[in-house]
Amino acid sequence: MGSEVRTGTASPCGWERDLAWRLSQAAPEDTVRGVFFNGALAAVRELGDAEAVRCCLEASGEERFLDYFSYPLEAFLRLLACAARKLRGRFGCMEGALRELGRHANADFLASPVGRAAVLLASGSPRRMMDTVPDLYRQSWSFGAREVVWTGPSSGRVRLHGDLLPSACHEGVLEALLRAAGGRGVRVAREWTHGLDGEYAFSWE
Repeated sequence: MGSEVRTGTASPCGWERDLAWRLSQAAPEDTVRGVFFNGALAAVRELGDAEAVRCCLEASGEERFLDYFSYPLEAFLRLLACAARKLRGRFGCMEGALRELGRHANADFLASPVGRAAVLLASGSPRRMMDTVPDLYRQSWSFGAREVVWTGPSSGRVRLHGDLLPSACHEGVLEALLRAAGGRGVRVAREWTHGLDGEYAFSWE
């Protein structure tokens, strides 16, 4: 699956406006694997209620998702926006809800055959897991490019280019990857973001 790298103006402040802006940047060929839709819905089901799940499905415009099929990014962003609104009371803000949705969505991916293979190949090494990040992302999203730069034995940065997902979701995804590979004392924080580009520092003990 190919990846397209785009640039754009800085995204607007505020999560509602940021999500709306990302929707406006999404192209018809931008897709997301169904496993991430199902992971986000599982989080809503676990942390919300059945009515919230129904609202999220309605917002996405789809009735169900097959893990290995690809669906429009626009549908995923609409689902995330709805889910974050439903869950923000539990996490204090939209950003906290989006980070949690990123963790849960990635948990479902790691339970899939591709995700289990990644965990097996990492063999309990967070460093090996993070080295696979560009490839794992390529298998999951049809847009953007990523690279990992190491700053120490257990620290580094993930650079994203032309990526349309909210920053808080990336933080949750990267945390989940590090923990799945045995990382303890995991820390992930965005260093900067500008438009569709950004850099995320990560480390573990």
